[in-house]
Amino acid sequence: MAVIIPAYNPTQTLVLLVDALLLYDFAAVIVVDDGSATTSDPVFAAVAAHPRVTLLRHAINTGKGRALKTAFNHCLLHERQLLGVVTADADGQHSPHDITRVATALAETPAAMVLGVREFGQDVPLRSRFGNSLTRLVFRLLYGLNVRDTQTGLRALPLTALPSMLKVPGERYEYESSMLIDALRYRRPLREVVIKTIYLDGNSSSHFNVIRDSMKIYFVLLRFTLSSLSTSVVDFLVFSLAFLWSGSLAAGMLCGRTAALGVNFALNKRMVFRQRGGGYGVLVQYLALVVLLASISYLSIQELQAWFGLSTLMAKLLAESLLFIVSFSVQHDLIFAAFHNERDVGSL
Repeated sequence: MAVIIPAYNPTQTLVLLVDALLLYDFAAVIVVDDGSATTSDPVFAAVAAHPRVTLLRHAINTGKGRALKTAFNHCLLHERQLLGVVTADADGQHSPHDITRVATALAETPAAMVLGVREFGQDVPLRSRFGNSLTRLVFRLLYGLNVRDTQTGLRALPLTALPSMLKVPGERYEYESSMLIDALRYRRPLREVVIKTIYLDGNSSSHFNVIRDSMKIYFVLLRFTLSSLSTSVVDFLVFSLAFLWSGSLAAGMLCGRTAALGVNFALNKRMVFRQRGGGYGVLVQYLALVVLLASISYLSIQELQAWFGLSTLMAKLLAESLLFIVSFSVQHDLIFAAFHNERDVGSL
């Protein structure tokens, strides 16, 4: 196997890590200089001096996701004999021993994606605990995927997974979340290996920005929420007027859905999931989803009224809220194929 290490302005810690890894039986160590400052040139010169180290360089900083893709592409072109690759961070958070354990786990289960997962105790910096907890919650709600450490940079992948990984959207830290979505889509097994939790100087060397980079991961969900809220206003207003005028729940539902249908489809296709093309096939699938969810909503409203005595308008608000996540997941994963077209989110 080869170890891939994306690096941006690394310190001598990278040299120590590479020296230690070369004592193990790895076929190669691939370091990607992601547009680092010239002050890091001595570090890269030191690691490149080893004959089993390949140094790939970006002229500018493009992000961790792009750096990983550069290394994956190199392996597919020049390292076809590999069983797989292990990705590790350059800041010393992953010990050579744990990197080897993750590689061994891939050798034992060569079709899996192996994750080196950390224990998030009180000694872990707050921003790391917060980021991981939030991502775990979103993954569990949207995809039913329970991963203990969604942001771990220590992962092992079989070589056969790399062509798919090159197509996964995301250029920076959101790419690592998209990798998990890709594994879920192609039913690739996930295996977790508990590793030592290492933070040097409170993780001050990390380039992960909790607010900025987390928003890239969740921005598509935010756009979907805003789209849903705006179209729900149209739906609810038209439904209310039609229901009060006719006294018919069915008439209210039909008028509300019809009024909101066009604007919601346009917003989701162009602004939320940013899908291009698809034509009538996408529209037909979207309409089928609308009909299905409207039917479920109609039945749910009646049941909520019968069981809890809620008013029609209150029952509708509750039913639509419960169906929100279902609607997002189906559109994201099936109709608009978000993780193949979206540039700034990951597969969640």
